[in-house]
Amino acid sequence: MLKSIDRKVFLTALISAFLFVACSKSDDKGDTAVFSSDETILRYVAADTPYIFAATEPLPDDVLDKIEPHVDQMMASYQEILKAAISAHQKEMSEEERNSDDVQKLTAVVEEMTSLLSIEGLRGAGFSRESTGALYGNGLLPVIRWELSDGALFEAALSRIEDKAEQKLPVADIGEYSYRYFDADEVRFIIAVLDNQAVITLLPAGSDDAKTSLALGLTLPADSITDSDTLREIVKTYGYTNHYVGFFDFERIATRFTSEASGSDADLLALMDHDTAELSDVCRTEIQATAGIAPRMVMGYTTVDLNRFESSVIVELRSDIAAGLSQLPAVVPGLGGDHGGLLSFGFSLDVKAARDFFEARLDALEAEPYECELFADLQNGIAGGREALNQPVPPMVYDFRGFLAVIDDIEGLDIGSQAPPTSIDGRFMLAMDNAQALVSMGAMFSPEVAELNLQADGKPVPLKNAQIQSMGFSPYAAMTEDAIAIGLGDDAEKDLQKMLAAEAKEPAPLMSFSMDAARYYSFIGDAVAMAEQDDDGKAPPPEIQAAVNDIMDVISELYDRMSVDVDLTERGIELESSVTLKD
Repeated sequence: MLKSIDRKVFLTALISAFLFVACSKSDDKGDTAVFSSDETILRYVAADTPYIFAATEPLPDDVLDKIEPHVDQMMASYQEILKAAISAHQKEMSEEERNSDDVQKLTAVVEEMTSLLSIEGLRGAGFSRESTGALYGNGLLPVIRWELSDGALFEAALSRIEDKAEQKLPVADIGEYSYRYFDADEVRFIIAVLDNQAVITLLPAGSDDAKTSLALGLTLPADSITDSDTLREIVKTYGYTNHYVGFFDFERIATRFTSEASGSDADLLALMDHDTAELSDVCRTEIQATAGIAPRMVMGYTTVDLNRFESSVIVELRSDIAAGLSQLPAVVPGLGGDHGGLLSFGFSLDVKAARDFFEARLDALEAEPYECELFADLQNGIAGGREALNQPVPPMVYDFRGFLAVIDDIEGLDIGSQAPPTSIDGRFMLAMDNAQALVSMGAMFSPEVAELNLQADGKPVPLKNAQIQSMGFSPYAAMTEDAIAIGLGDDAEKDLQKMLAAEAKEPAPLMSFSMDAARYYSFIGDAVAMAEQDDDGKAPPPEIQAAVNDIMDVISELYDRMSVDVDLTERGIELESSVTLKD
């Protein structure tokens, strides 16, 4: 039997989640005027906010025209998943429980919420193509603020949900405005419709009107982020568009925990039993210095158009740390390129540089040891780190530079019947200095390797292996002075030569991954549709399996290819991703 408090929590969570599904028309890359305007949603964000993720420009109309039909289909499937989940849960109840008021009300609330899961439903609740929004910190506490086409539409949607639940959230007044709220333990969840904006936030329960007014934006911050250069500099430095940009400032977070807190942060830290006064001066200094190793993480879109979405997430690092890490990737032919086909992935590492970097970190900890007790375990780990460095390492390990695997195609694979593939076209390359030495060592232990008579000329030769050939595969091997490659398939000879001669990306990535997104999601859909019972004898209801399969099919119809590169640069750790869309 559901309790009243459970319905309130569930109702509040559903309404909160609802704000995230609205779509966010200009693609003027580098236009930073919006970040200085007091007419935008950014005026509510304090200049010293520790985090913000903002959609300050809606997506272009032609892009929305392309993706909205697919989004609509996916939301229709999510409706089916919600309905099926409720139905499955009800089947496990007794008849008395199913007919209880609580269950009936919950079912009605879910049905009302599912009616909003469509483009038409979102528009009817006030979310338009022009809507912009942001998730940001009111100090440490989060605020979600989203612009609406008409606040009355969202208000009506909230009222309909409450009517279905037959329970109204409490309402409090502040000035000429009111807001819904729910107190859970010592935290107050707040939902407000302020003119044509929806706002969701939380505060320590018992917060006064002044703190509530600041959280809701009824009182503007003394200095807003529009008065600072923070977002403008991020956009210019990293080439982000205005569709989505954000940061998470670790130094500002650390400051909140090490300095005397004020406002809602003071109340929050008190709830957490965190007293900054108990920190010693040395701990304050060392915590702040540690946060300075990776002071900030930034993210945003770099390209948004009809063909692709490109974005990056960058963990900015202290200059000496970034410089040291930037030496770790090694040159691997072709790593970082999209090789087409089904899937490619690879990794690179200069083992000697990695060892030197690790040793330098140990040296730094010994030269300037942590004195704060909070870092005692880290400081005590130096001895273990030294011991690890002193372990003997075969010289050939230092020759390793990375690998690259490419799967062009798989035929005959049937996930439903668990039938293995009848044909695989692919190749694998091991990049290392003095590849000939590795082959010579292998020849000492394997007559098959010796018979290859591989030369460092990049020319493929047949790899005679009875077990592989009995499966119908025709493998080839090839070698250069710094790489060994093995390939399968009709075009293995030509593909191996291209693989070994491929240009390396600059700067060399640490990791790289690309795939045929359409086929991947199709595979996932097939696997979900054929899911068997788990160890408890349970399997997802057929309705849920079918709906998830439909979602995977819709994604496979929208996406063409996906790729991700992880680079270590003098700026920090950079994760670049790209999704291309089908025509």
